[in-house]
Amino acid sequence: MQYQRDEVAAAAPEQNAGDYFVLSAESGSWVVSTAMVRAIESALDAWPAPRWIRFVDLSGSRVRVRASTLHYIVQSTADQRAFDRRMCRALREERKGEEGWEDD
Repeated sequence: MQYQRDEVAAAAPEQNAGDYFVLSAESGSWVVSTAMVRAIESALDAWPAPRWIRFVDLSGSRVRVRASTLHYIVQSTADQRAFDRRMCRALREERKGEEGWEDD
């Protein structure tokens, strides 16, 4: 199994984190591509709903999870992460300005 993952990693071009989605379930979390999440969402929207969801994560792992155990799918773009970092810095600065402040 490790040999197959190494082949996938070697074949994949070097890249930054870019845009991806995080799929979380009771058994773990996986990072998946936009194309893969579209397929997952289509399967989840189908009637009747599937019992199992199958997908391949960005590391090349094949995954199968029960649809009923999924918690969430969240998008993570480079712009969203940059905004989050700016927000964290702003909140940290705001807290620094409040140090030593005591309510009357």
